[in-house]
This record gives sequence, C-alpha cells and structure tokens, in this order.
Amino acid sequence: MLKTGFHILILLSFWLASGLAHHAAAQNKDPIRVELNANLDMEDYQLIPCGKNGVFVFFESNQAGKAEDTRRWHFAMYNKHFKQQWVADTALIYGAKFKGYAADAQYTYLFFIDEDKQKSPYNFQVLRLDYDIDSFALINASIPENSEPVGFEIVDEQAVVALNNSSYEPQIAMLDLISGAVKIINPEIEGLNIIQQMFYDDTQRNWYFVVDNYLGKKQNAIIVLKANANGQVIKTFMINTVIENKVLNEARIASTEGDTLLIAGTYHNHAAKLRSTTDEEGIESAGYFFCRFEGETQTLINYYNFLEFEEMYRSLSSKTLAEVRRKAEKQKNKGEEYSLDYTVLLHDVVHYDNEFVIISEAYYPEYRTVTNMYYDYYGRPIPQTYTVFDGFKYISGIVASFNRQGEMNWDNGVELIGILTFNLSKYTGSFVSGDELALFYSNANKVNYKMMGSGREPGSLQNINLEKFYKGDKVMEDLGSRIIHWYNNYFICYGYQTIKNNRISGGKRTIFYFHKLAFN
Repeated sequence: MLKTGFHILILLSFWLASGLAHHAAAQNKDPIRVELNANLDMEDYQLIPCGKNGVFVFFESNQAGKAEDTRRWHFAMYNKHFKQQWVADTALIYGAKFKGYAADAQYTYLFFIDEDKQKSPYNFQVLRLDYDIDSFALINASIPENSEPVGFEIVDEQAVVALNNSSYEPQIAMLDLISGAVKIINPEIEGLNIIQQMFYDDTQRNWYFVVDNYLGKKQNAIIVLKANANGQVIKTFMINTVIENKVLNEARIASTEGDTLLIAGTYHNHAAKLRSTTDEEGIESAGYFFCRFEGETQTLINYYNFLEFEEMYRSLSSKTLAEVRRKAEKQKNKGEEYSLDYTVLLHDVVHYDNEFVIISEAYYPEYRTVTNMYYDYYGRPIPQTYTVFDGFKYISGIVASFNRQGEMNWDNGVELIGILTFNLSKYTGSFVSGDELALFYSNANKVNYKMMGSGREPGSLQNINLEKFYKGDKVMEDLGSRIIHWYNNYFICYGYQTIKNNRISGGKRTIFYFHKLAFN
C-alpha cells in the first residue's frame, strides 16, 4: 500500500549547526573559497549548484531526530558570493541516502531513498527548496522496496524516477508533488532487464528509457522504450547490431528531434553475463557505436574501435604500441577485430556545434602485492604473499564527435592523472562555449583542462593551481575532488583535503572545501 505525506519546514535563520562551522570570516569581503570542518569518519558532504541563487551544502549527522526512525541532516545555503545566507536542520528517515537532484528557476529538488527493507511508513522523500521564501517542502511517499534509482526528473509538478531492482523487472515511479500520490508503472519486457538511462524530450513531452536486456542470463540487446507523459510505453526500439559478434554494452540517447532517434554508446566483441544491479566494476568495451532510427526503422549503425583513436595510441608505451598494432593487423588479416578493451564510465551525450560528442572515462582496478613473514614453531621464516585492492585507477577521458549520419568527425582525449579511488564516479566534466569544448577535472589542488573541438589542433593538458586559504597552506591529501559548471562562466571545485600549515594554530586540518572559479 502506498502511504504519502506532505510536510512544510520553515528555515531557521542565523542558527549555525556545529558541523557547518567554517573559516570564511578570515577571508575577504567576497570569498572565493569556503572551508568546512570535516570528520571523514562521519560527515559526507553534498554540494548542489543552484545557479545564480547560490550553492546548497548539506550532510547527515550522527544525531537521531525527534520522531522515531529518523536522523537529523544539516543544511546551509550560500549565495553566489559564497556568503552564508542561512543554516537549518531537519529530520529524514533513518537509512535515507541522497540520490540526486533537479532544479528550475524557483526550486531545487533533492531526492532521498531508503533502499533497505522498509521500516518507516515511507521510504522515498523529495525535499524542495524554494528560493523566494527560503523554505523547505518535504514530500514523503512509498515506492517498491529494494529499488535502486537510475534517474530523477521533475516535470510539471511531478517527480519521475526510473527504478532497477534485484528481480530485474524495472519500474517507473511517478510522484505528484502536490498531492503526494504515487503511480508505479511496470513496463512489460521479456527477459531480465536493467534501465541504463532515463531521458525526457521536453519538446514532444515524451520519455525514453534505455534498457539492457538479457535472455537466459546472457546479454541479448539494447532496447529503447518510448513513453508518453503519463509513463505509458507507446513504442519500443530494439537496436540491431547487424554485424555478427558485436554486442552493445551501454547506450545513451543523442537526439529525439522530429521522427529521428539517434543513439550512441559502447560495444564489445563478446556477450557479457548478467550483472548485479549494484555491480560497480562494469564490463569491458572495445569502442563506440552510433545508431540511427527513422520512424521505427533502423537506418544505420556504425562502430569505431578505440584502436582507431589517436588518444589511445598516445597513452601507450612504444613497446606496447608496437605489439597492439601487430596484433590488430594479424586479426584484421583473419577477418576479425582486435580490441584494446577498456572498462569505462559512459557520460550522457554532449551537443556541440551540430555534433554529438561521446565522453567516457577509462579505468582499471589496481592491486599491489604484500608479503609478510611468519615463523613456525621452530622459528623458521615462512613468507605469505597476498594481493590488496588499492582502488580504481583512472587512465583517460575518451572523446569522439559524430554527425547525424553517424560519421566520426574527430576524436580526442584527456589524460587522467593521479585519480585512484574506491568509489567509482565520473570525475571528468565538460562545457561548451561557442565553438569550443572544454574537458576538465580536479585533483591535488589543481584544475586540469584541455580545449578541443572541430578543426582544432590537438592541444595539450593545461592546469591551474587553486588559491590557498591561508599563506603557508600545504595540501597533504586530496580526496574526491570535483569541478562542475555553476552558472555563466563560473565553476565550482570541491572535495576533501588534509592541509598542513605550521604558521597557524593546530598546524593540520581536515576540511571539505568549495572554490569558485571563472573562465574566460
């Protein structure tokens, strides 16, 4: 049974949550950097850009709420000059995790879900921030248990969420933000299925859902479901690989203009087994594909092996490069395709200068060997060797641009330096300005970027240092740094750092920071 509720919370101005104490007073009138005290064993800060309205920062505390089965969360709003406007706290259901957000000119919507067995009357919450009156509206609802959200969108006072689950029967939840009523839609698809992307066409007011389809626990096809504004499926597109042994890994909607549907993604030369919906490591890809439908008819599908990309060759040593080319030529002579397989994180398609740009981040799991010496009863040394997982090592951002005919116009890439993490996430950002496309990422208190585009000579990776908070600051550790577009030509760089400074009291501090940058 679906249970819903609607609750209004008025913000408490001038009240400062202890977890949000910061050093901004030490900066100038309009600071470009804010530092918040961080305890990496407790806080997990979230930062949401709210355009010209400012920046929203929040985290879950270790304090129970007044109501049963709730936990207090702390929130703070900063304006576009990084001046704190207000702070407040509210209680959300215990076990709730922040999963995403959406925004328009007046509101920002935060999406929380408790994915475990439901204890509260509801397990799904949308927190709406109203910029005009500085207030929260908390909408409570219940959706199917053990569901993993894939996408979250707000359209016409309705929240639409695509859900995967352990039974591989994806669902679509539609929440009325006025009444709190929830409608669950169960698309009828043969086999076992996982939703990869949810896409909304605001011109035709249709939804598209990219689905990974498995029959007999082996990958079968990529299916695209087209649904109306009410979430009812009205058309199904199944991508035909055409060439034998080609298997599509992931896909993203590139365009839904008119009666033409363009789809791009990654492919491999061997079918993958059914993956868990929570599997992070992903599957290996050999390259990109580009597909086109006219009406219900598939008119083309093109494949581009990563070995055709100059950036791939630039990232290899001369010895490895010679071996790759030898194997590729040998496979080609046999009528087969040799591939330099990468496990990648695929981004949504970027529109640039009437082209469609595909971006992905290549990575691999990194291990190290550890040997410890033990001694038996007689004192004889016995070595024991084992491997330790050090995290996911990022290699490069792989970029390719296509026209509407599925032809690759150009390729490029950016070397990803110094990113080793236990949590897979997209670190590379992109931004289009006029006839230029920028790729960027942040690490070790630097912003690394590369300009690229049609007709441009392949440039080199550039970087700029972030301004330090105090004179004498030395970054000892940099964790999970990100850079995202904010508004106009402004960006925000944020993350965790451990900083040493012998000139100030304490000498060492661990902080969550966010830093304002402007690019011309």
